[in-house]
Amino acid sequence: MSARSRRKLFLGSIMLSFAVLMTSQEVQAMHSGQNISDMGESNYFYVGLNYSPVFSKIRDFTISESSGETKAVYPYLRDGKSVKLETNRFDWSVPDPQIRFKNSVLLAMEGSIGYTMGALRFEVEVGYERFKIKSRYGKGIRGEESDTIYLLAKELAYDVVANKTDALAAALAKVKGQDIVHFANTLKIIHPWINEQICNRGKDYLSSGLPNSKAGSCDSKDKRDGKLRQSLTEALGSQGAQKWPNINNGDEKLSGGKSDGKPYALDASATVAGDISVLDRESKVMVAGLLARTIEGSEIVEIKAISSTSVMLNACYDLFSEGLGIMPYTCIGLGSNFVSIVEGKVTPKLSYKLKAGLSYKFSPEVSAFAGGFYQRVVGDGEYVDLPVKRLSYDLSPQGRTKETAVAKFSMSYVGGEFGIRFAF
Repeated sequence: MSARSRRKLFLGSIMLSFAVLMTSQEVQAMHSGQNISDMGESNYFYVGLNYSPVFSKIRDFTISESSGETKAVYPYLRDGKSVKLETNRFDWSVPDPQIRFKNSVLLAMEGSIGYTMGALRFEVEVGYERFKIKSRYGKGIRGEESDTIYLLAKELAYDVVANKTDALAAALAKVKGQDIVHFANTLKIIHPWINEQICNRGKDYLSSGLPNSKAGSCDSKDKRDGKLRQSLTEALGSQGAQKWPNINNGDEKLSGGKSDGKPYALDASATVAGDISVLDRESKVMVAGLLARTIEGSEIVEIKAISSTSVMLNACYDLFSEGLGIMPYTCIGLGSNFVSIVEGKVTPKLSYKLKAGLSYKFSPEVSAFAGGFYQRVVGDGEYVDLPVKRLSYDLSPQGRTKETAVAKFSMSYVGGEFGIRFAF
């Protein structure tokens, strides 16, 4: 049975039960001669409480850091361990997973207070809905804390794991020299074998082709014994911070001749990008994580649920039937939804509500009602200034990792309402 069929069966069974209850009460009223709609023409205050299961329509959900530099969103890896905000704990093979939300069924209560003037009613209604995030592992898989955490990655990290070599070369060419040197030095300390695989293609003095190979080859300085020290850090040399994207192609003499390399004369960003692109998958993830930590920064957002507290001013019309306790009603409302996506931030949004149903008076003071409604949040669908977290060991320059994120989505929902009103 589909989810839609289950919803129809759920609502239908409740409406049928309510209809049976109203019929039995009407029969009792006819036997007793009591007219339970005597209050149809009077004015009175009332309070209401109802259960309102909601089926969400949260669509096109996206999130990025506040300046719009996010290139991809990566989910946290579910590994059964405690959550650690480290780059290797995210699934870099799944960019931009679909972020979806459950229905609000358990925590779905509304309350109202209003005033009736004959067939017209005006009420202030307060409701609460909570749409928990769905597990990306599919139905039947219990959600975990890790399912709520996402990494917002920028251009360099994304280009590395997405194998976008040309885009990576263009992005590397724009990086400040001091930043690339910082990255290379950190890479040499943490992952020295990767450092040695970048800019490693030159030949020693005993092999042919050394002079020609040095032209734009991202080689390093020559040593007097005719050997080459090759790595990204060696290629950057002593002036990498000032000269990048140009690199040191060597200008020292070999043991048997003179190098014809021209130091810091050629742009090596494409060569570095090409060397990174041929690394194995695990090494690429390490490079991407280190680029995020040392150069461009990245943000982490935790989305447990979208919760909404709505405050609506409703205008309703009750269609009285002489001698009957059953009253159809219809309402239109305007108000605000106070929406929370991450802890610590609530955003008010304009919204409207349409609802219709049936009410039944058990006595002049007590009535029950059942109906359905549609509610929609209007506007641009943008939720700004959402707090984010930093990666562990974030060494990026001040300001690269942003303090906030922006989410965009459309939000509407349909549901039922089943409750009691008390007149006074």
